[in-house]
Amino acid sequence: QALKLFQLGIEKNTFQPNSVTYLTILDICKELKSLPTVRKIHHLIDESKNLNNDDIQNNPRIRSLLMDVYIKCQDIDSAYKIFQSMNERNLIDYCAIMTGFNHQKQYEKTFELSKQIPPSIKYSSPVLCTLILQACIELNKYNDGYKIHQYGKKFLPNNKIFMNELLNFYLKFHQEKQALDIFDKYQNQQTIIDYSLLMKYYNRQYQPDKTIELYHRLKNHSHIQIDHIIYVLVLQAIANGCCLHTSEQIYDQIKKSQTHMDINNALINMY
Repeated sequence: QALKLFQLGIEKNTFQPNSVTYLTILDICKELKSLPTVRKIHHLIDESKNLNNDDIQNNPRIRSLLMDVYIKCQDIDSAYKIFQSMNERNLIDYCAIMTGFNHQKQYEKTFELSKQIPPSIKYSSPVLCTLILQACIELNKYNDGYKIHQYGKKFLPNNKIFMNELLNFYLKFHQEKQALDIFDKYQNQQTIIDYSLLMKYYNRQYQPDKTIELYHRLKNHSHIQIDHIIYVLVLQAIANGCCLHTSEQIYDQIKKSQTHMDINNALINMY
């Protein structure tokens, strides 16, 4: 309704929007994810310079929000143009545009942009470090990813997402020892994602016994609830050659859990 009133006011020239108005409208556009509407608002913002309202066009909050709206609409090219037009960029701006790049699988752009970020910003946030690390994984940039780990140690173990991504990073490069060092060092902060990452790695490496060993360790963690993904990984390990006694024991445990289509498929594959 607010957007309709705004558009009606613009069409009839009954009011002149200010910075607060544009911020409100862009917030609405962010939820609606309507690209044609965003482009109209963007045009109005750019045209505001002709009305001696340069504070609107160059308002950093408006530029940041406009970029974010384009990202939400999956128009990463327009978002990046806004980003490049900014006179000043903060941590939130870098995180937003890199998130957009990674979601669009444009990891090279994230990696190249990371080289331009001042160190005072680059290593100040676990979110930013995680985004850069994701690009390093996809682009096989081990040395750069390792550097992110060294600067990002201060975020461990409190930031679980960064910790998960580090495990994923080292396992991608078959650095099992480094991954296990992180996993074992922060045992009290382990999550179900950490276990699933290691189990997937061991299954790919045809080391089913290690997957089963992790499963038994996981059962001793009362604060971590086993989900269907873990059961599927365990069944895959059994299918890859674990002993019959182990498979029967785990099968009995799985029968007591809530059934899931992936579990049923894994059971079929196992047999």
